[in-house]
Amino acid sequence: MKEIVREHPLRPIILRFDFEKPQLDFEKQGLASHYLMHDLTWSMQQELKAHYQILEKLDMEITALEFQLLPIEQEMDIVEVFLNIKPPSILPLDEIDEDFELNIEMADLFKNIIDHGDLLEEVEIEINAENTWYQKHFDMIYEKESWIDEDLWDNIHQIYRNFTEAQVDIVSLDRDQEEFREVLSDVFDYQDLYAEYGETVFEMYNNLIRRADKNYRRAEVINKHIKEL
Repeated sequence: MKEIVREHPLRPIILRFDFEKPQLDFEKQGLASHYLMHDLTWSMQQELKAHYQILEKLDMEITALEFQLLPIEQEMDIVEVFLNIKPPSILPLDEIDEDFELNIEMADLFKNIIDHGDLLEEVEIEINAENTWYQKHFDMIYEKESWIDEDLWDNIHQIYRNFTEAQVDIVSLDRDQEEFREVLSDVFDYQDLYAEYGETVFEMYNNLIRRADKNYRRAEVINKHIKEL
């Protein structure tokens, strides 16, 4: 028996072979499937990590747009009171200095609203692209349960069924398969993290859209009242 180490970015594949035996077609197909499983899992691991990073970026962008709405909302509260759109009771002005002066540049306010809308449209493009990948990926998982087709597992099982004829040492193959399954489980765990984070970020975006739309409508009403002055 000779031990062969096949380096792979997912994990080293270590198998023992009896080279005095010929390698038959069922074994060639089974080992090719074993190697392909590593390729597919490595590729999926990298994809999930890349898309998790996209979610992190979207999280920061959405949070920034939420904060940018705060001063816009506060200024619109004041303007709405000034224009008699809303009663003064909405403002926390119970204790105010007599020398208090209100100075809101309407041009700046509307510019900030427009800029916010432009940034939100850019985020919308990113969120739609990520949501498309997210839905497509989990539709595939729902249908197939894995990125590894059952045929690949079946091909490997052919080696177990005919182990006396196989060149590969069945004990080393079983150990290597078990170690691969542990790494595969880790990737599935990471997929769960991505799924949960995706739901969180998409809900953050939906909440932002509802909040932003409400304020854009407020700005339209304010603009209409100003034109009627």
